[in-house]
Amino acid sequence: MRFIFLAIFSFFIFSGNASAELLTINLPGGGFSPFSKGCIKSADNNNNACILGAISSGGYAIYDYEVRADAKKISVSAQIENPSNRKIDVYIYNYGKRTEDSLLSKPNINRHWLRWETVIVDKNWKTRSPEFLETISKNGEINLLGPHNIIRLLFYADPGLPPKNEVFIIDSVSLNYQTTINFSLNTKSTGNKVWKDDGKLYSYGTGNPPSNAISKGQAKAMAKRAAIADAERNLLSYLRGIPIPPFKGSRTISFSERLAGATTEKVEHLDNGSVKITISVPIKRIIKRAG
Repeated sequence: MRFIFLAIFSFFIFSGNASAELLTINLPGGGFSPFSKGCIKSADNNNNACILGAISSGGYAIYDYEVRADAKKISVSAQIENPSNRKIDVYIYNYGKRTEDSLLSKPNINRHWLRWETVIVDKNWKTRSPEFLETISKNGEINLLGPHNIIRLLFYADPGLPPKNEVFIIDSVSLNYQTTINFSLNTKSTGNKVWKDDGKLYSYGTGNPPSNAISKGQAKAMAKRAAIADAERNLLSYLRGIPIPPFKGSRTISFSERLAGATTEKVEHLDNGSVKITISVPIKRIIKRAG
């Protein structure tokens, strides 16, 4: 069994050939963008929280999330300490044509920031008006993904009276997004590298024996390791929605991520000395992957 370090949690809910997938990206409050204003990393929490101040002018904390290209809907949840029980404005950046109404926009932010809602946040806040937003509209008015699939979120605190109660402490902010994957073409008969069968995702990879091996045993072991790495790479690429480029000839694979819960299902030693290995991961298992 192999293991992966995860910053993203994936939950899969399957119905027929289609999979409704909900992914959550968690950021600490201190992970705000350098383009934020009025944010200070909290020294009391290992710099993992954001102190958002708004005494003399409006302050805002921006959080950027890189998502998959097939993200369809998004929602947000956060843990925010709000000692003065004040309202905060939540904005989402729109790369599309639509801009915010001048009455709802703020004087010191771009009008492509669209107001999602104005709420009194608390320790267990989540978006409600509406809970989910569509990432792209057919008419081009809304595009929350942009050219690089970066979703941008902004918390805006209006200025208030000094000195002590005009702060928010943002402990963490989570972006949840839904995708839909159609597995109808991903069957064994198609010859694709990844397929679904009996509650599992399967992937195969191939490895070639290196020419500099000192023995047949070492060559076989190295080919097997390369095949496992290739299978893991194919499966991770599929889960991310990244197209799998052609893999030709002998290459050294540098595999920095490790797949959680992957099981070797089948090992085939081919006539040319290469190895083909099939691995699987239970669909319902939570899969973490490095961002």
